[in-house]
Amino acid sequence: MIPSPEDPPWRSDDYQSELRKLGSALRGDGLEIHEVGSHPVRPGETSTISGEWRIKLGAMLEPILKAPVGSWLEARRGRTARLRIGEIEADVRTAEELARVIKIAKCYQDVTENES
Repeated sequence: MIPSPEDPPWRSDDYQSELRKLGSALRGDGLEIHEVGSHPVRPGETSTISGEWRIKLGAMLEPILKAPVGSWLEARRGRTARLRIGEIEADVRTAEELARVIKIAKCYQDVTENES
């Protein structure tokens, strides 16, 4: 997740809270996600979330991601989600762009698996 220039600072409680809510929503929808780049802190403090997650690509990925990620993108003008799926990397700014990229990546994955 790439913050908007209008977002609070990345390490701020407000922005970290939004990332935690997004992560919880994704897990709540049954996705197996793995945080990348969390920053450890002193005992008793909450770790800082980078906003980068790895998610296994599956048949139901698009409908599960569309609502929570779309809501996060729309909450503040200028936000971007960077998707890296295999060799495909794309920055998306809307839920519709997200859905298109996932569909393209799924087709690419299907083709490359069939070539193997």
